Amino acid sequence: MPQTVASFLSHQIQSHGPLRFDQFMNLSLYQQDIGYYSSGKTRTGSQGDFLTPVSTGPVLGQLLSLQISEFAKFLNHPTSLHIVEQGADRGHLAHDILSFLLQDHPHLTSSLQFHLIEPSPALTQQQKKLLEPLFSKIPIHWYSDLSSLPPQSNPTFFYSCELIDSFPVRLVRFQSGQWHERFVTETNSQLEWLDQPAPPELLHEISHWSIPEIEGFTAELRPSVCPWIKLLSEKIHQGLILTLDYGLPAPDLYHPSRSAGSLVTLRRHSRSPNPLAHPGEQDLTAHVNFTQLIEEGNNFGFHSFGPRPFMSALTHQATSLLRESSPKSEKWTRNFQHLIHPSFFGQSHFALLQAKNLPPAYRPSMFPI
Repeated sequence: MPQTVASFLSHQIQSHGPLRFDQFMNLSLYQQDIGYYSSGKTRTGSQGDFLTPVSTGPVLGQLLSLQISEFAKFLNHPTSLHIVEQGADRGHLAHDILSFLLQDHPHLTSSLQFHLIEPSPALTQQQKKLLEPLFSKIPIHWYSDLSSLPPQSNPTFFYSCELIDSFPVRLVRFQSGQWHERFVTETNSQLEWLDQPAPPELLHEISHWSIPEIEGFTAELRPSVCPWIKLLSEKIHQGLILTLDYGLPAPDLYHPSRSAGSLVTLRRHSRSPNPLAHPGEQDLTAHVNFTQLIEEGNNFGFHSFGPRPFMSALTHQATSLLRESSPKSEKWTRNFQHLIHPSFFGQSHFALLQAKNLPPAYRPSMFPI
């Protein structure tokens, strides 16, 4: 087994030929034990490569615990309520949510079942170590992939934070009057781009999203969203999907002014200019197409609220906390400001809530009329 992602990729290219970029991205991020996400190394926070809404403090978990409590109240406090997180990293958001549920909503805890979807054994162990003090209070289960999660007949709250942006993307580029798909090959031990005419399925996607035919225009497509939402629809009979991520509606994401696309590489809190450099040692991410999530959700019976930027959605969710007579601590206020301030996550990150089989009267406080 090669010890580095770089040597593994070289072997794959030598054995099977050039890799589509989504294949390159998948191996770089998720190759067992050595991929950027699956290695278990610290990648978020000040000691990692980038900050997330979770790494700035526990307030996001407090706000989601409020949303879960609101959801349970609307359903007249069901005897069994399932919470599922996918892409939990080291488990800090799960820990924050469960801690606030135990502290502020103890009447719910006897009905809760918590599930984590985590393919990385290294991250699973870190999550179990962090959440171990809660094992005696709330049942917590782990699954290596979403398909292993049993279908939930009871109400389910599924959430993710900065998950979909890391789903591998296929890259397309308009050049010399036609669309090409970008592959990765190797020449003299150096990874480099190889463009080939885009196949029919990508041309169909390009047409669907009205991506402009501008010389050099580059865009990302994420076909894995459809099977992911389809699988969620099979697992969740009644409930909610909350997506917290950075992205844009399709008309903005593929606007002529965004000709360079949204693919970003992050390492040591800096953007790297080359997505092919340091495979397995830097993050690869692209904006979420929120219109795609909404359309696919509609196809499988979900009704969408949002998306709305954090500065709006999380402020609405925090209304009851902000109206409390007791003043908030400086630490809490600073954490909340990080979430909603336009210079931090307030404008770059969006919340999208998708509901299935809920009465028409349901209206989450995060998305008021």
